Amino acid sequence: MQTLSREGLELDFRAYAGARAARRAEMIPVRRERRVALGDQLALEFENAQTLQYQVQEMLYVELAGADGIDVDDAVEHELQAYGRMLPTSHELCATLFIELEDLKTVRSELARLAGVQNMLGIEIRDELVRGVELPGLDELGEEFLETVSVHMVRFRFTDAQRDAFRDPEVPARLVVDHPEYSADTPLIGATRMRLLADLSLD
Repeated sequence: MQTLSREGLELDFRAYAGARAARRAEMIPVRRERRVALGDQLALEFENAQTLQYQVQEMLYVELAGADGIDVDDAVEHELQAYGRMLPTSHELCATLFIELEDLKTVRSELARLAGVQNMLGIEIRDELVRGVELPGLDELGEEFLETVSVHMVRFRFTDAQRDAFRDPEVPARLVVDHPEYSADTPLIGATRMRLLADLSLD
């Protein structure tokens, strides 16, 4: 089982600042293989321990470098808990959904037009749909997290049969979105499919 580790974090932020560009460069090909464009405005990046550990490191650097009065231990625990929920398992994949809007003048109207799109994603395996479910932040309660913003976390949970079919590279699978204002699909193939097959093989 994949885990996120405090021991894998660099909490000397001056040292991390010096290595940050190299770390970012290392992650570019990893994230590229896990990124799937869905039409021209949506993209999903499927997460694993490597990508999530990097995200925790970056969040801590942004939050704590040069800050005073913040409890480092509490911040570390919070980020490990927040991102640890997105680790893949033998029956689950998690992805970060990005709504990519370039025109700052129309961001609000476009997000309103795409309201609820984060709840209309799925992975289609043959004729079965594994529906994505939004994963709210730790501090989001009630129905407030249903608001559509530019970044969401989405979980896909497979039954045994769906997982077994998806792990067979000969079985076609595609990522889909079916929203009244936005429909698109793209096949899950090549290196991306292989990475996801490996994620679902973890027990």
